[in-house]
Amino acid sequence: MANFSSKPEAGVCAALNARIDAAELSADAGQMAVATALDACLETLATRPQRSWFSRLTARQPVSAARGMYIHGGVGRGKTMLMDMFHQQLLSSGQRDSTFRLHFHDFMVMAQDLIHAAREKGSADPIEAAADSLAARGRVMCFDEMEVRDIADAMILARLFTALFVRDVTVIATSNRHPDDLYKNGLHRDRFLPFIELLKTRCQIFAISDGQDWRASMLADLPAWYVPDDAHATAALDAAFARLTSSGEVTSEVIRVAGREIQFDAVAGDVARVGFAALCETPLAARDYLAIASRFAGLFIDHVPMFDDTAEASARRFMWLIDALYDRQRFVIASSAAPIEDLYDGYHFKFEFDRTCSRLGEMTRRVT
Repeated sequence: MANFSSKPEAGVCAALNARIDAAELSADAGQMAVATALDACLETLATRPQRSWFSRLTARQPVSAARGMYIHGGVGRGKTMLMDMFHQQLLSSGQRDSTFRLHFHDFMVMAQDLIHAAREKGSADPIEAAADSLAARGRVMCFDEMEVRDIADAMILARLFTALFVRDVTVIATSNRHPDDLYKNGLHRDRFLPFIELLKTRCQIFAISDGQDWRASMLADLPAWYVPDDAHATAALDAAFARLTSSGEVTSEVIRVAGREIQFDAVAGDVARVGFAALCETPLAARDYLAIASRFAGLFIDHVPMFDDTAEASARRFMWLIDALYDRQRFVIASSAAPIEDLYDGYHFKFEFDRTCSRLGEMTRRVT
């Protein structure tokens, strides 16, 4: 296996400076400090002795794997953007099969599925079997928004990550919380503490200093509600989505909740572009929208219609969606058939939808 590229012209600092030179971002000392640390990690990965895929999977003793990074800080400070730049450097080095990037929630769903499958096959140690499968995907794992709320996740993390580190995996993670605050006040948190200590041992803990909310500054120039819903609105959403996600690769993604799959065809980092029909004209429940709000910092939604009493099901789902996004302080940018105040022209949900319109008004003011 070839080493990762260590070309001097490549790197996170170079990618960040390119966006500053293009006037897409302002110079930010906190972001540059993190970019410098990520470049040092790239250099370490480039010079680290390579082990074969088989030797990594059959190892049962810790190795001197490259120390990863855990980047934490406030909302809008560019953590996801910087990690995406790091991940893109690995991809552009030609080692696409040696790294993968997931939102932490999606990683845990995948891990739970692998553990369940191994258990169904009669594996003597399902967590070790899951670690084999995960390590085979790449020696560098990038996780966005590490957050632990589920006791089932909390109980397996220490064993799972110990197994991954033994297999020579390097972890790069972002979070809004310091590791010491993960799963804070959670049930049986004492059993979770070994994972926190493991994370602090195997990752450099790096706080991105306070500064300008770069996403808010970019959103400030963007309209949030495009009316009428025509070709001009579609083009405007295309341009806004491209501007906000220019540092990340756009991919498709599936969120799974209680056996249901929610498809997103355009995802970049923690932002998604999706049609109204895919969100609200399919049989989703309130918990599905909570999962969506947990996964994404914001949504670009195409083709929000007007609602009347013949569209009760989609109106109800839209209210659930907006409630979930509002409670998590997410943003929405959308194209629509009507202004927010004229969205609902029915009777059954008039009172409830008034609250939805009020919340949408607040959310769009967060953007503009």
